[in-house]
Amino acid sequence: MKEVISVSHILPYEPYGFTNCVRYGDTLYLSGISGLNVDGSLAGLDIESQTWKTYENIEIILQAAGSGLEQILQMTSFIVNLADNGSIYVATRKKILASPAYTSATIGVAALMIPGLLLEVQCIAGITK
Repeated sequence: MKEVISVSHILPYEPYGFTNCVRYGDTLYLSGISGLNVDGSLAGLDIESQTWKTYENIEIILQAAGSGLEQILQMTSFIVNLADNGSIYVATRKKILASPAYTSATIGVAALMIPGLLLEVQCIAGITK
């Protein structure tokens, strides 16, 4: 059975017509999570600040659903100006996710929906019983 996971202390996605997390069985599917504060403001103007906030938001969602960063199975990262921001993103992500026990794709994009946003990360994670 599909279950919507709602997290009140991060930016709500419902006004955009979708939710930030759906649970199906023991698997979690996260929308494109970004480095936005709960009020919709950018956590910073640089890729490093936005990366830290993005993974903080991902962790909050995963914990609310009974999981954690270590349970991420797959992620797709969308990065504006990949040539300049890609290596900084990867280095920062390595600090956050110590174990590379997940699959990953990184895609360069021209822009994201919110002006100034440099990163979105979609994830699939498991739930350990």
